[in-house]
Amino acid sequence: MLKKLIIWIKGYLILYISGINKDRFLNLCIKNNIEIWNIYEKDGGKYLHISRKAYKELDNYLGKTRVTVKIIDKTGLPYLFYRYKKRKIFLLGLIIFIGIIYSFSFFIWDINVSGEGKYTDEQIINKLAEYNIKPGTPIKNIDCSMLEKKLRSDYEDIAWISCEIKGTRLNISINETIIPDNIKENISPCNIIAVKDGVITDIYIESGTRVKDKGDEVKKGDILITGAVNLYNDYDELIETSYVPANGSIYAMVTRNYYDCFELSHYEKEYTGNEIKDYGLCFAGKCFNPHRPKIKYNNYDIVSTDKKIKLGSFFYLPVSFEKSFVKEYKPVLKQYDNKEAENKAREKLNAYIDDLNKKGVEILENNVKIEIDENQCVAQGKIITKELIGVPADITIINQGEEDTDGIY
Repeated sequence: MLKKLIIWIKGYLILYISGINKDRFLNLCIKNNIEIWNIYEKDGGKYLHISRKAYKELDNYLGKTRVTVKIIDKTGLPYLFYRYKKRKIFLLGLIIFIGIIYSFSFFIWDINVSGEGKYTDEQIINKLAEYNIKPGTPIKNIDCSMLEKKLRSDYEDIAWISCEIKGTRLNISINETIIPDNIKENISPCNIIAVKDGVITDIYIESGTRVKDKGDEVKKGDILITGAVNLYNDYDELIETSYVPANGSIYAMVTRNYYDCFELSHYEKEYTGNEIKDYGLCFAGKCFNPHRPKIKYNNYDIVSTDKKIKLGSFFYLPVSFEKSFVKEYKPVLKQYDNKEAENKAREKLNAYIDDLNKKGVEILENNVKIEIDENQCVAQGKIITKELIGVPADITIINQGEEDTDGIY
């Protein structure tokens, strides 16, 4: 989006070229780094886009190839200025508007969190705010690699975190228990480490040096495959250490502790049908609504949606429209009997297991038991699984002659 905006600011033309040497003409342009794009053939000739600056350099190539050039359209800010040169206020306003939009491109205006449900979007966004990352933060101040490390450190039960900036949006993908299949193959030197405790059942190495083997018990953080590859001579003397991106798949038998508890006496919401609609305009995370209605309900839920304004797919602006529904409800006290409570606990357990199965986790044993007393229902026990546990991690590169006092990480 930003590249298109820059091209528009500089100005460009759409040309139609014809003649027997049109291919030679294009080859000369490409060879001499003339900025052309969107080339296609139609009506017996070729259409192309060319920058305003590059168009002024074409005379020499036109003479050599004797092709015919016709200007189909002129687009961009310079031509807009020329067209409206007598409307100075309009042009001034346009320049200011373009400048404001361009300045927005240097900041993050939207944060998108996706992944599993133990941690809510709000929890992750609040944690980012503690790192001084929120809408309006300069993009240059965000180090995605460092952000991933911080989140993994603060949330130890998160198996995989991926942070990426697209346009003016920060995307954070979280997998709390399962390593996703779409981890990008590493291109920089790294290790493969364990993200949870377990006993290795299978290990497949594509590159790097094996550190753990089948049957080994590993702890979270242990190196499974290292990107440090040592070369030895015939006398088993170390000649050289090279560093490669470690790649491979490591599966382990993992013990998961399952616990779920709920009260037999519980309140359920009965919605009365009374509701209040509310609308507001938000700028940089702050919403303005001078006519916000008073809420007179004692018990209510607020359901809010906001429509963010964006240019293209990822160029979000700091402006959004908020729509809220305030829904009144009455809390009604109800009681599960033993059968209802057991069914509810089993449904939640089965949903948990089904979710694991969908993510490629093999269930080896299910030792969860359900117990019910006078006040509550408790489902607890251990689930033994077989799953992928290895993910990429940074490696410390030791130059020849240096001592490795800390080891490889």
